[in-house]
Amino acid sequence: MTHSYSRALRTAAALLVASLGLASLSQAQEVASEGWNDISVEEWRDMVQGRTVTYNAGGQFWANEVYHPSTNHVMIQVADGTCMEGSGSYERGIYCFAWIDAPTSCFRHVREGGEILIIPIVDGAPAGSVQTVAGVSDIPLKCGPDLTS
Repeated sequence: MTHSYSRALRTAAALLVASLGLASLSQAQEVASEGWNDISVEEWRDMVQGRTVTYNAGGQFWANEVYHPSTNHVMIQVADGTCMEGSGSYERGIYCFAWIDAPTSCFRHVREGGEILIIPIVDGAPAGSVQTVAGVSDIPLKCGPDLTS
């Protein structure tokens, strides 16, 4: 892995951790107190495998993420263009993502009304900025530097 790529992954990890900051803890607790309709792992996989998911946080674009078909491999590109790769797992209602060269992050995927919410989970409790699924598409995710000739 090149030094600049490794630095980019650390930057993306820092952005991911920053997005889990305490500024929106009350928002996550409000969502928790209203009750969640968890999205099963089967439903989530059916919806996202081989597709690109777009997330918003605080009403602004946050990231695009692709779930590679028939694997647990995940790639995410955050708003500044930085990409991270890792693997996803699911256990007892919690989806966790072990990123290469970045901290693991965990979430609950829930429906509330007509929205899909992604609730950050830290030490078993909601913490950080609640994300919304803005869309799921077949548009491929492009990560990494542009090819030049």
